[in-house]
Amino acid sequence: MKNEKTSASLRAAAQTRQLRASAAVSSVPRGGARRSGTRKAGRRAGRMDRSTRPPGRDSLLAAASALFAELGYDAVTTRQILERAGVEAPSLYHHFGSKLGLYRAVLSDTSEPFVERFARLGRRLRSDKGSVHDVLTELVWAVFRGALSNPDTVQIALFEATRPGPRRYDVLSVWEQLRNVFKGVLEEGQASGELAMPAGGAELVANLFIGGLTVHLQLGSVNRRKALNRRLARQLTAAIVEGLTPRSGGA
Repeated sequence: MKNEKTSASLRAAAQTRQLRASAAVSSVPRGGARRSGTRKAGRRAGRMDRSTRPPGRDSLLAAASALFAELGYDAVTTRQILERAGVEAPSLYHHFGSKLGLYRAVLSDTSEPFVERFARLGRRLRSDKGSVHDVLTELVWAVFRGALSNPDTVQIALFEATRPGPRRYDVLSVWEQLRNVFKGVLEEGQASGELAMPAGGAELVANLFIGGLTVHLQLGSVNRRKALNRRLARQLTAAIVEGLTPRSGGA
């Protein structure tokens, strides 16, 4: 009996020592485990920082738009765009392929929606059967409003419209679409007898509107666009349309 009690006491003591040793080991973190946890936390923090940045495409568009408007396409380097956008070169090439592709995206992202809205406005105004003078005034005012809403795009267009090369034709394509809306209104005015077209027809007069708009957009950019208002839209329209209004009793 005495030997059995002694054996049981020895086993209990051994189990107690084993439990204490295990607890002591587990309470001290291993160096490798600590470093691994630190690396994982760092990686998680890095992913969180990147996720708070604006999307790469939008950052590049905003940076390029501001720089092209400020300095002109030729004076802006790819490095300047990347630094202002806060992205790396692969992002630019992934989204746009090149600096020229980025330029065209900047132009199309604002000009294409505007051209679509402008064409819809022209159709709506013509269907409302208002006077040709009023419709043309509203179209001029719509261009002024677009310039006030997107000054960078207008400045880029003014920079590039006079420079030879493919970028010029991108801008002229936008102007041509706007001109065609004016042309459609003028042709309807001629058909209804409200207007008498000169020898060059409605296309010539539509070009006069585009030319007048371009001059005032340039002047407006110098004067912070304060002159671009509805009153000026009425004056510009009247200056062009007055000579097209048939005189009663005259040829």
